[in-house]
Amino acid sequence: MRSLPATLPILFLCEISFLLGHGLIMTLLGVRMSLESFPSQMAGLLMSCFSLGFVAGSYWLEKRIRSVGHIRVFAACAALLAATAILHGLWVNPWAWLVWRLFGGAATAGLLMVMESWVSGESTNENRGRVLGWYLVISTLSLAGGQWMLNAADPGTFVLFSVAGILFALSLVPLSIHRIHGPLRGQHSAAAKISLAQLFKRAPVGLTGAFVAGLMVQAFFAMTPFYGQEIGLSTGQTAQFMSITTLVALVAQWTLGRVSDRFDRRKVILCMAIVMTISGILITFAARSSFWLLVFVASFHTAMLHTLYSLSLAHTHDWLEPEETIQANGKILMCYGVGSVIGPFSASLLMDIAGPDGLWYFLGAAALSLAAFILYRLWRREPVKTPQEQEPYTPMVPLVESTHYINELDPRHGPIQYELDLDGHDWEAGSDGEAA
Repeated sequence: MRSLPATLPILFLCEISFLLGHGLIMTLLGVRMSLESFPSQMAGLLMSCFSLGFVAGSYWLEKRIRSVGHIRVFAACAALLAATAILHGLWVNPWAWLVWRLFGGAATAGLLMVMESWVSGESTNENRGRVLGWYLVISTLSLAGGQWMLNAADPGTFVLFSVAGILFALSLVPLSIHRIHGPLRGQHSAAAKISLAQLFKRAPVGLTGAFVAGLMVQAFFAMTPFYGQEIGLSTGQTAQFMSITTLVALVAQWTLGRVSDRFDRRKVILCMAIVMTISGILITFAARSSFWLLVFVASFHTAMLHTLYSLSLAHTHDWLEPEETIQANGKILMCYGVGSVIGPFSASLLMDIAGPDGLWYFLGAAALSLAAFILYRLWRREPVKTPQEQEPYTPMVPLVESTHYINELDPRHGPIQYELDLDGHDWEAGSDGEAA
């Protein structure tokens, strides 16, 4: 950490506080919805609203960052998240929660855009890999820590909602007490445009994998706490289940990544999809046996699940020129975002029909569909590149959500130039929002 720019520890402190709160509120809401006897469709709709708000916020707030600056957008979004967390506890009503989740998704997008663009702007070609590694480790551990905090108090009370609100508010402190400047915009050198149709023609497995990853990851995070309560897990067991399966993803990133560098990535993703399909079926039996058997089998499923996006991204990069990667990353993330909106509500509909096990039926069916598509593509086209010619794998996974800025940390990119827009700003009054 000492060899990294001085601004990064400040940003990482903000990230830790934010993701602790985010991990807590995401798990808490699923548990509380079950305690309040919300219908499963409403639970899925609530989480889909979060993803919808996130996608909308990603587009709208990028312009606000350019116009008023990183710190002001961060402050507004952190305050909004703190308010929505507290409002969830003050007014327990599913229709009100739909509104809070929509605004919460947009505010989450704003916070992540500020942090990820700032972290990307502070990185160089020499340290980008280390910065990405730190970002991934801190993100995963903070998210798992927030999920574990569900044990701190009774989820049927207001206490945990207030704790989440406090954590969101505390994420403001590191930025507020340091006088630092953040990049307003980044430009990839010689960036080239590529359409969604062109991208799909080159790497259909990559785009389809990203879409399915959105379906599955968001359905898992949104509905698993609800599922845990429905099958009779205690609050502590639900927190353990969520945090352990999240931490497993951190180890799986590098393990499966190294394997994908040695073989045709499509075949690696195919094997992952098959494992997810089989484990999805086995989980329904494990849940009837013992809690730790459930955790063990689910860990195999989530190890594949949380690595699917990054392998899909890596496979797509194998078919891109360096100057096309930034444009392509935005479109890949868009496919993930569309899947994340559809996934939670679709899973909840199946849970309403088949009971709690419907979650795993949905995840298994999504994985099976991906496996079938990859088999079709393997039959249609042999790999043009050998495994030795593939781009080196880099872990890039939105564990809950992420923005396109984090993709700029990928060491496979060319240099990214960030500029401070100093024209037209009243520096004495601090109107740029970048000095605090």
